[in-house]
Amino acid sequence: MKRNIVLVGMMGSGKSHIGRKLAQRLGWQFVDTDRRIERAVGMTIAEFYAHAGEKGFRERELNVLQQVSRYHEAVISFGGNFPMSIETYRILHRHGFIIALLSEPFRVEERVSRHIGKRPTVDYDNLREFVHNMMRQWEEIYPYCDCVVDTTRGGASQIVDTIVQKIEEKNVQFIAREKGV
Repeated sequence: MKRNIVLVGMMGSGKSHIGRKLAQRLGWQFVDTDRRIERAVGMTIAEFYAHAGEKGFRERELNVLQQVSRYHEAVISFGGNFPMSIETYRILHRHGFIIALLSEPFRVEERVSRHIGKRPTVDYDNLREFVHNMMRQWEEIYPYCDCVVDTTRGGASQIVDTIVQKIEEKNVQFIAREKGV
């Protein structure tokens, strides 16, 4: 029994967009960890990263991860540059069905380049190389996820249909949130 659906994957894979649509479809809440951090610190992710440095930023991410992993009936989108370690995976897997979203490099480059400056760890001057390096890192993570969905082609509705179908095929059961909580 799981409580949540957790979307992970590299930046530009569509976690926020698909996550919102999936939450709507299921009638669940949507949680974007980047937006949670921004609200908590009163700065954009890029500003907070510059202010706190990587160590401070990662500590805040891990704190948010521990908080939201205990939710019920939530579609949780984790920041695309969130370091997936065995510890992180264990926290996520305890209560969540983990879905990795992936996309072809050309699509990731297209999506990431729409918001230059928004993502503090991106090397916009060498975007193609940055994306390929990031993809190699994520390839090691996909086998630990409960399923992987390609978001390169197709609209959000079609991708959400694919996710729902995979959940049904795996017969995943979710614990319902208590009413009034």
